[in-house]
Amino acid sequence: MHRDKPRPIPTETFYADGMDPSVIPTLAAVISAIVGGAAGEVGKNAWTSLTALVRRRFGDDAPAVAALEGPPEEVTRALVDHAQADSEFQQALTKWTVDTARLIQSKHDVSNTIGGEARISGPVIQAGDVYGSINLGKS
Repeated sequence: MHRDKPRPIPTETFYADGMDPSVIPTLAAVISAIVGGAAGEVGKNAWTSLTALVRRRFGDDAPAVAALEGPPEEVTRALVDHAQADSEFQQALTKWTVDTARLIQSKHDVSNTIGGEARISGPVIQAGDVYGSINLGKS
């Protein structure tokens, strides 16, 4: 079994002009994993906590709450837009993102196997989640 090292999660850095741009892809990945079901029970609990965070900050009838019903890209965009306009929400959302990403990564086991009658005639990469590119050089 090969277990990838988790990629570093951005620390809680807050920018006066808006959300730390390095946190946004992490937020998008976390939202996508949760909505897609890849995060399992951890994801369900994280979604409940995100919904509660948004409701506490904006109330039940706010557009921010309604945005949680959309596809992952729209949810991420709406959350970032609200964070850009509200520094208190930005801090809470960044903390939620960092904490949730760490939790999901710690609960994510990867098992890669090549077996049976497999005949391999080139490079093989066995990995879990890949953040960034993989370059095998010239073929």
